[in-house]
Amino acid sequence: MSSVVEEAQFWQAVGILVKNYHALNKKIFEVVVTQVEKQQDGQLHDSSEEELTKSLREQPDQRTCQGFKIGYKLLPKKLAENILATGTVDFVERSYQCQCASDAIDDFSVRLLEGQLKLEAKDNPNWLEYVLRPKLLSWSQSKQEEARLKSLSLIDVEKYNDLYKGLKRKHSQRLLEYWQTAQESTDPLKFIYEDLAIAAYLIVLWSQTQTEPKAFADLGCGNGLLVHVLNAEGYKGYGYDIRKRKIWSLYPEDTKQSLVEQAVEPNSSSLDFPDVDWLIGNHSDELSPWLPVLASRLKANFFLLPCCPYELSGAKFRRRNTKISAYQDFFHYVTHVTKECGFEILQDRLKIPSTKRLALIGIKGNTAQDSRDLEYFVQEELRKYKTGDHEIKLREKEENVRNCTQVDRSIIDGLVLKIFNLLLAADEDKWLGRLPMRQIAQTLNKEELSGIKSECGGIKTLLRNKHEVFEFCGGDLIGIRKPKPIAFLPSRLTTKKRSCFFKMHHPLGCPLADSECSFIH
Repeated sequence: MSSVVEEAQFWQAVGILVKNYHALNKKIFEVVVTQVEKQQDGQLHDSSEEELTKSLREQPDQRTCQGFKIGYKLLPKKLAENILATGTVDFVERSYQCQCASDAIDDFSVRLLEGQLKLEAKDNPNWLEYVLRPKLLSWSQSKQEEARLKSLSLIDVEKYNDLYKGLKRKHSQRLLEYWQTAQESTDPLKFIYEDLAIAAYLIVLWSQTQTEPKAFADLGCGNGLLVHVLNAEGYKGYGYDIRKRKIWSLYPEDTKQSLVEQAVEPNSSSLDFPDVDWLIGNHSDELSPWLPVLASRLKANFFLLPCCPYELSGAKFRRRNTKISAYQDFFHYVTHVTKECGFEILQDRLKIPSTKRLALIGIKGNTAQDSRDLEYFVQEELRKYKTGDHEIKLREKEENVRNCTQVDRSIIDGLVLKIFNLLLAADEDKWLGRLPMRQIAQTLNKEELSGIKSECGGIKTLLRNKHEVFEFCGGDLIGIRKPKPIAFLPSRLTTKKRSCFFKMHHPLGCPLADSECSFIH
């Protein structure tokens, strides 16, 4: 990437920096612009974000002011109080300065001088060179594309951040304990923080749109965590899932009574959700395209985070537009269904630890959708994209697991050790051995592969599941993952459960001390 920056590129980078400081500092959740003033004829005059953005994009001879002063609130992820800051755009000096009213965040300045970025800060020179400079260079040379949907665009971000931090303080420790006791195999931090973020979003959204539910129903609620948090925050609701989870039994009694082990048959005329006026689909798989239909039938609002793409028939989603991503294509499909159901459509992008975070929100319109038109549309969709009978194909109550976790342990251990020894022999260093996936597969005989040949992904899935031993090194190369010290959770919930593979099998042993390794020495 070229380090020479033209003036137009410099102001483009500054324009991105003004609203995206949180991309440079992990302590910051979001930036809120509170005031914009332009400097003209030696005086400051009230202005707007739109005028600032326009001026940053204009040619120098077209500008009518000397610069801008910008007031910010930096919303921290952990600190209780928001941080006030001031940004100064100076077109004459071709510079931008950021000054914070807190020692927790460093002041800094950026200036363009003879095509080079000149960065200054009181402390933290490494941050300037290895975080700020690369980001500015990247932003300066990025293509001007149509702006994508801004995150959390429908709600008050400051209220959301305050509520989210409060929910984490209030619930996260207890939820981690539930996870530990239930021996859930999924990552607790990912699911807990994601559902706490969704709960905070819904609470703020309901308040701002004045649509607080009489009762909600989370369809395909899975572990029931979102239902539990919303119930604990005073919102009546239910969770429905085809399979009960172990963690359900650990929730308080009011949450237990709200979780229902029941298949939702979306094309049934006997659906009964008492008092429900909000439906929630949080990565609800086959039910995702049915959320707008069910909500329309119930005359309810809905919130949907589409994930795995399915048709109304329950079959895998068939692409309509290959010029966009499969996820965008499916999102457009569900949006089309929502329009046909007569909703006012809102869209947003959530800040959650998931790649599928586009939210579709349907608010009941003033004119009710004619039920005959709706049912005609549904049946036409079923006929259009499905042959044979029109029964919805939902997943079975007991789902077959095909990810190498159900293969006999002796087969797995034998394959892992053989592949590990192949990699050891590939390099004298004993840690740098790399082999192509094809070469590894060719060294295994039919008997060794027969135990996993029917598993999803086969040998690749096996290697991914043993991520503490193997790593994918680009292309199809597989290598040994050298252990690194980890920071344990400061909680009794973190315990060592398995023996250290490297302590047992590596000729040099484990390079970590017992206190640094997450496995038993």
